[in-house]
Amino acid sequence: MEALINILTISIPVVAVSWLLPERWQMLPVVVATALFLAWVSPLSLMVLAVTTLISYYTIKVYPSLTSAVLIVIIQITAIFLFFKLELGLKGALLKEAIIPLGLSYYSFRQIHYAIEAYKKQLPQHTILDFISYLFFLPTILIGPINRFQPFLKDLKRRRWDSTLFSLGLERILYGLAKITVIGNWILVFKFNNFIRSIRLDYPWLADYLNVVKYVSNAYIQFAGYSDVAIGLSMLLGFKITENFNYPFLATNIADFWRRWHISLSNWCRDYVFYPFLGMTRNGVISIIMSMLVLGAWHEISMRYLLWGAMHAVAISVWHKYEGKAIHRKLSQFPLVQKGLGIFITLHFVLFSFVLIMEENIWESIELYKRLLFI
Repeated sequence: MEALINILTISIPVVAVSWLLPERWQMLPVVVATALFLAWVSPLSLMVLAVTTLISYYTIKVYPSLTSAVLIVIIQITAIFLFFKLELGLKGALLKEAIIPLGLSYYSFRQIHYAIEAYKKQLPQHTILDFISYLFFLPTILIGPINRFQPFLKDLKRRRWDSTLFSLGLERILYGLAKITVIGNWILVFKFNNFIRSIRLDYPWLADYLNVVKYVSNAYIQFAGYSDVAIGLSMLLGFKITENFNYPFLATNIADFWRRWHISLSNWCRDYVFYPFLGMTRNGVISIIMSMLVLGAWHEISMRYLLWGAMHAVAISVWHKYEGKAIHRKLSQFPLVQKGLGIFITLHFVLFSFVLIMEENIWESIELYKRLLFI
């Protein structure tokens, strides 16, 4: 929350100065503010982002072989990502705990996207300043979404003052802050949590179940709220950033859930993991598994997140098998029943899957599963 407040505070003068400057210089305050913010809260992150930005752009720009250049960029970004995510960075050397640069997951995946689009020859003409503006974009630097370069560049070239868009941006920021502070922090974390504690002795199973509901609901509210703020700030600067959530708890199946939850990440995994693996293996199940493992590792490279990703991969594969079965076709004759069952089953699968990541380790998750399943 502190980082978000700092970004909002910095954004007030940045937005004002940006629109007052001549068109060619309007992104300069945004880039400078992003660099200063990172220098203040995470100098390591600024260094990593600055170095990888220059390497990514100029390797693809000047290297004789485009294929080799793209591979070099992807390998070096992936290596840096794994270095820090596996907690190898500086641990045991200068610091007691490993440091993960702020925003690493987001700008790493943006650069891999950029490299693959370059390989596919899908990048429009642009300059190094355009690329820097894309990666040093303050609203999305820490909290996403993982926006794509082509739409960003299109907005960058066509952006004009739009009072309607500016007003919508302010509304979206307020909406996001209300989600985070009122629904998330006050209702779920404070009020609902106190209620769960009050019933734990008398109704231990219900308390465990509601605690899972609270955890998943708060994760959604907080993340969706942060995304709303990022999208709203982008609107203030004249950019329309991709949506990240679309009522995921109303999903009627697990595949539908991942079309609604963390949309920018799931679409990234679909385009840059699922389709390439599908092309290589011609095996949808393997492609789904690889996509979900990457998605899990994006959050944290640990056994619990890899198991969580694998659990969702199995569920998606089972769903696709079920889609072609006679029972599904028969149930489709009763759309309200099918929809209601779909929402109930999908929601509870999601709730139970999050048990893997809400506890500190796998063994604690297993104990919670035992209590929830009366074992």
